[in-house]
Amino acid sequence: MSLPDQRTGDGYQTRRGHLKALALGGLGLIAAGAGCNRRPANEGLSRFERWVRTHRPTPPPYQLASRLRLLIWREQLDPKMLEKFAEDYHVELDVTSFENNSELKDIVEARPEDFDVLMPSDYVVQRFIRQNLIAPINKANLPHLGGVSPIFFRSPYDPELQYSVPLFHSYLGTAFNRESVRYIPKTFSLRMPTREEDLLMYGYRALFDEPRVALTAALMDEGFGANDATMPALQKVTDRLIAETGELGIRYLASQLPTALALDEIKLAVTWSGDAADALKRNPEIRFVFPNRAKLVQIDSFVIPRASKAKSTAEFFINFMLDPAVSGAHTNYSLYANTVEPARAFVNREILLGPAYMKPALRERAFLADLGPLEDEFEAQWKRLRLLAPKVTAKIPLSQHNDAQAFDAATAR
Repeated sequence: MSLPDQRTGDGYQTRRGHLKALALGGLGLIAAGAGCNRRPANEGLSRFERWVRTHRPTPPPYQLASRLRLLIWREQLDPKMLEKFAEDYHVELDVTSFENNSELKDIVEARPEDFDVLMPSDYVVQRFIRQNLIAPINKANLPHLGGVSPIFFRSPYDPELQYSVPLFHSYLGTAFNRESVRYIPKTFSLRMPTREEDLLMYGYRALFDEPRVALTAALMDEGFGANDATMPALQKVTDRLIAETGELGIRYLASQLPTALALDEIKLAVTWSGDAADALKRNPEIRFVFPNRAKLVQIDSFVIPRASKAKSTAEFFINFMLDPAVSGAHTNYSLYANTVEPARAFVNREILLGPAYMKPALRERAFLADLGPLEDEFEAQWKRLRLLAPKVTAKIPLSQHNDAQAFDAATAR
C-alpha cells in the first residue's frame, strides 16, 4: 500500500490482537475458582483499544477489487486505519494526497479516470455534480451511513446525499496566540489595533492557501455574503491582499499551518477550526474564535468518480471509514470533527471540548456554493495575487517568552 506522509498517533494499537487466553478459557475458570486474582484483559484500555482487540472484519457481500486509488486530503485520514482496511480485506490502497481544493480540481478534471475515491469539499462536490464527474452513491452498500448526523443530509450542495458521503466538518475562523494578540479578533482582517503592533507582527500572519476560501473571507470582511462575489469585488479584494501581503507580511499556508501556529512561526491566521485544534494540542496558548458575520462551514466528503471501475469496492471502503471507531480514530489523528454521531464515544475528550467541535448556531452557518464560471475568476485572481504580492522578508524574532514584554514596550503610551 502506498501511503502519504505519516505521523505518529496517540498510542493507537492498529493490528488485531489475538487473545491466546481465549483458547485457555477452561484453565482460566479453574484458576479463578482457585482464588487467582486476575485483572480483566481489557482493563485500563480505552474504548478504541478495546475495539481494536475485538474487531473482526465484516465479510464483504460481494467480490472486492484488488486495488483502490484514493485522492484524499493530506493528513486527514489516519494511515493506520488505511493499513487496517488493506490488511483485513486484501485491497491495495494507492494513496495520493492534495493540499487544497484547487489542487484537487486540477487533478480530477485533467485525469478523472485515475481515481476510485475522491475527498472534495462541499462546493467542489456541487461542481463535480454539474460536470457529471461523479456517480450516485448506492446507499444499500453503506449501512454505517445511518450514523451520520441528520443535519448533513440537509446540506444545500447535495440534498439527501445522493452523490457524497460526509466525513469531516469544520468552520472558518481566526486562530491566534493569546500571548501575542492582545484582543479578540472578531473579523477576518489580519490587521492589529495599532501601527506598532502591526510592525511587530510582520511575517507572523497567515491565510489558508485556497483561492475560494481566502478570497471569500476577504469579501465577507467587505460586507459580502459567502456566495455574493462579483468580478469587480474580487479584483478589489485581491488588490487589497496584494498590498497587505507586503505591508503586513502575510504568508499563505495549507497543511503546514497548524505546525506553524504551534511553533509560534505564525501567531494570527484565518483558518479552519480543525487546524486550530491541531495547533492547540501542541501549544496551549492557541485560541480560536468565529467572526461576527456568518460562520463559514466546510464539509469534506467521499465521492466516487463515474470513470471508476471499482465503484462497489469504493463504497465498501467508504462504509468502513464511517465505522464509529474508525471515524473516531481519524478525528484523533487529524483533529477535524467527524460527522458520525456514535463516533464521539471514540474521540479523545480534549478534542470534544476544543475548537474542532465548536459549532455556531444553525441560522449563522453558511456554505460555499459552486458559482459556475465565476469559480475561474477566483482562480485567476489568486494567481495574480501570488504573482504580484511582495515576498515576506525578515521578521522580528519574537520568542514565546518575550512576546508580552515586546508588545508592552511597543504599545506603551
